Amino acid sequence: MKKAVIALFLLVLMSSACFASEAVPDPDLNSGSSRQMMENIERIIYGYVGKGGLIERLARVEEDLFGRSLPGTIAERHAAILNFLDTGTEEQPSMMFKLGVAEWIVDKKIRASESASRRLEDLETNLTGSSRSGSPIVMRVESLLATLVMDPVNAAPVAVPGDTVMKFRFMDELSPAISRAGDFVRLELVDDLIVNNSLVAPAGSLLLTEVRSVKRPGMFGVPGEVRLWFSALRALGPQKVNVKIGEASQNAIKEARRAGGRGEGGIVGAGAASIAGAVLLGPLGLVGGAFVRGNSIKIPAGSVTFVQTSGDITVSAYPIPISLQPVTVTLEAPQPEQPASQQQQDSYNYNPDRDTIIKGDVFNRNTYGTPTNTGTVSPGGDFELPPEQQVN
Repeated sequence: MKKAVIALFLLVLMSSACFASEAVPDPDLNSGSSRQMMENIERIIYGYVGKGGLIERLARVEEDLFGRSLPGTIAERHAAILNFLDTGTEEQPSMMFKLGVAEWIVDKKIRASESASRRLEDLETNLTGSSRSGSPIVMRVESLLATLVMDPVNAAPVAVPGDTVMKFRFMDELSPAISRAGDFVRLELVDDLIVNNSLVAPAGSLLLTEVRSVKRPGMFGVPGEVRLWFSALRALGPQKVNVKIGEASQNAIKEARRAGGRGEGGIVGAGAASIAGAVLLGPLGLVGGAFVRGNSIKIPAGSVTFVQTSGDITVSAYPIPISLQPVTVTLEAPQPEQPASQQQQDSYNYNPDRDTIIKGDVFNRNTYGTPTNTGTVSPGGDFELPPEQQVN
């Protein structure tokens, strides 16, 4: 039985290369030399780059994942493993997709910055009291999902509208004093991105962000500067959800400031009495960027900001079963009985536009996180990115 299961996984794995062109995987993962692809695989599974020759490291990965070695050349085996981990096929979503779904079901959040092996071990320990370390990882993931849900975990295409506003939290401190060009800054999604009852990106998904340049503070009060590049959201599926800083996200930042940003370490973005903060970097081909300026200005971990999708995009998402969909219960205070004549008069005066209460958040978004009133992105233009602000 075990051999049959492993054989099925290997068949799916090797067929995944046939469908790789139909998705848009992160090119940083699926391109490059054999050495780079090996390092990408190890970072996904273990969280670090291994030591030794490529053959020995590849054999270890295959044993940990499948319990046996794969056929083919080194390049073919690397491509097949990356497709299995990150891309998936039309019939089967990727292993990281399934692991993310399992983590979301249990914790309503994922830990995208952690390695797959660490996330899997923690899930097993939380659910069963012990880890199944030593067994093939693919079997452990499938066993975990079978424990959580009855139906197989599948992926379905979902259209995410452009200008969908998303809220992110800085996981690392950012400042001219400690940041270096080339650093990757971790920003995690605060709330689930759900479209048409399909999970596109769970809370905890990472926004790909890189420090492009750093200017140290100079003499006579010359401010320092950090230039960020907001690239894309890493959703459940292999497609990258490109983001930008536009009018809708700036409006969300302003609304958050007016609402007081309760529970946040600070709101990063427009609306503060500070020097200019962010611009679009069109000539460099960037989707959006941000500046941090000042001698001692910093963005502490825990600060939040908002970005928006740069255009309509279709991605692979998890259709949430009815049993896992949130249930909203509205409790109404009892009303005194009215005479029949008054009840009849009320029915005549009923106005759906006036009397129906639609509950939404302060950013005027609908159920799926799409802004109901958005504008276009101002070409160029600045908005302010202030230093740390304590919120009462």
